Amino acid sequence: MGQQIALSTNWEVVWKGKDTVLNNFTEVPLKLVIWYDSLGCTSCEISRMSTWKDITAYADSLSQWFRIVYLLSPKQEDVHRVKVLLKSVHFDYPIFIDPHASIARQNPNLPKNKQLHSFLLDKNNRVVMVGNPLQNNTLWNLYKNTIQKMLDNGGVLPEK
Repeated sequence: MGQQIALSTNWEVVWKGKDTVLNNFTEVPLKLVIWYDSLGCTSCEISRMSTWKDITAYADSLSQWFRIVYLLSPKQEDVHRVKVLLKSVHFDYPIFIDPHASIARQNPNLPKNKQLHSFLLDKNNRVVMVGNPLQNNTLWNLYKNTIQKMLDNGGVLPEK
């Protein structure tokens, strides 16, 4: 919590099944980073992308201020297979591919526990919340309340 996270601008992007170039996508004030590293089952995560549909719709409704950064860090030898899988799932939101694991290299303090690979960033890319909002509705409601508080306060949590 409170740690600043460096996000790369050199990630590959697949959107609507196609390799895509996105400029300034991560330059919105608030971001929810959903990171799948190479230690997990990337194909399993890709097959479950539709479970994010409601959260993605919420992000679309606030796209000027809030976006989701779906980030896959597959092993280098798996990148082609991952892109083929992404083309088959028809997920209507950009998915970033980090084949060189730059997020882990640039942020060595990121936890190894994949339960902690979902985190909300404020306008300064500081971690405000951690945890997968798909876990339960209470957590997702807490995320939405926190996002609204930050939007009302210029992109950061208000001082207590």
